Amino acid sequence: MNRSAAGFGISFMRAQDGLLLLLDSPKWKLDRGKAYTVRLVAGSQSVEAKALAETRGVTVALADRPFNGKLRTAAVLDVRGEGATLQVPLDGSAAAFERLEACFEKNSRERAETNPFVAPDRKP
Repeated sequence: MNRSAAGFGISFMRAQDGLLLLLDSPKWKLDRGKAYTVRLVAGSQSVEAKALAETRGVTVALADRPFNGKLRTAAVLDVRGEGATLQVPLDGSAAAFERLEACFEKNSRERAETNPFVAPDRKP
């Protein structure tokens, strides 16, 4: 699921452990490999997380299930760092999060014979 706002790119990905939030901007100059502490706020809920930096972006693991559920109904996700707050627009995202989850579940159940991106098991 991709979006853009205020000059930065926003992507949500579904991983085995939960959601990943990817934020990037051509204006950012970050220390690759550094972990920045951020506070994520969606409606009345908030969690602290680590934003793992690349040169022009960060990846934030969203492993807190109750918080992830709140993302479906919140209008905005605030990502509060040391120097600024980024506002990620979420309005209308409930359906997108449901599709993302459905795709993940469907692809997790696919067998190697039906999924061309997975190598078949080799038996010695």
